[in-house]
Amino acid sequence: MSLNLAQQATLKSTLDTLEQKIQAELRQHNPQQLDHQSGEGDGVITDVLNHDAMSQFLHEHAEWQSLQRAQARLSENIADVCCECGGPIPFNRLEVEPTAERCIQCQAALEANDQRLHLNPHASL
Repeated sequence: MSLNLAQQATLKSTLDTLEQKIQAELRQHNPQQLDHQSGEGDGVITDVLNHDAMSQFLHEHAEWQSLQRAQARLSENIADVCCECGGPIPFNRLEVEPTAERCIQCQAALEANDQRLHLNPHASL
């Protein structure tokens, strides 16, 4: 790993702050509280509210999983190693996206492939 001690500390601090934020969001969007009750005839509105709430929860859960992987990668001293090609992930990329698992080139290729296949990873979120 090519991150120096200051960069490692900065990344750890950023991930810790992100962890607190996501935990608070997950608590706020507890799936047990997703059943919005409404009056008779409001079934469609209730379904939309429940769907939106569940979508938000699933998005936050995906963020949580990404955070957990980033923390594990940091503890294993591979936070700046691309999971696809093994090349370096620049620290300035990690500053912007602390949960990045791929270098810019591999991430761009993944997104281009998703777009080519008309897949949107956030479409169901």
